[in-house]
Amino acid sequence: MQNNIVKSAMKSGLILGVLFSINFLLSVPANTVTGILTYLVIAAIVSVTYRLAVQFRDRECGGYISYGKVFLFILLSFFYAALISSLVKFVYFQFINPGYLEELYNQSMLLLEKMGLATDSAVEESLSTMLKPAAFSLQYIWINMMAGCFVGLVTAAFVKKEKSIFED
Repeated sequence: MQNNIVKSAMKSGLILGVLFSINFLLSVPANTVTGILTYLVIAAIVSVTYRLAVQFRDRECGGYISYGKVFLFILLSFFYAALISSLVKFVYFQFINPGYLEELYNQSMLLLEKMGLATDSAVEESLSTMLKPAAFSLQYIWINMMAGCFVGLVTAAFVKKEKSIFED
């Protein structure tokens, strides 16, 4: 049964990874229309996660699943989705729009300056290191996993289905 959860989570992660990537690509240009579309994609991610978890419960687990197993399935699905999404982000930052992170660095430095916070070479170096394509992309794995924890905690409550004591 453990292999089924990993295999199913990989398939679900592929679907969610595409949605995560679409969400990222829509969030890059900062305008109202794409901003609204990102919220719609987030709603789609939650909805698709629920449907994939129910499908896993019904197809792989015989219609019954514990809260913990649903949570694990969702967390694994988000992990695989985060890997795919991070790869898309890396390609975007490294090859498609390499100036994006440089501009983000400049905006961050201006913001720190406006806030009146002193910046020395250590702060600048640390910010510069965090805003390299690989490091920045990998940070999103943790962000997506935290989102997966939240979505998993809530969704698992709706998907779980214990066997009745009266059933075989």
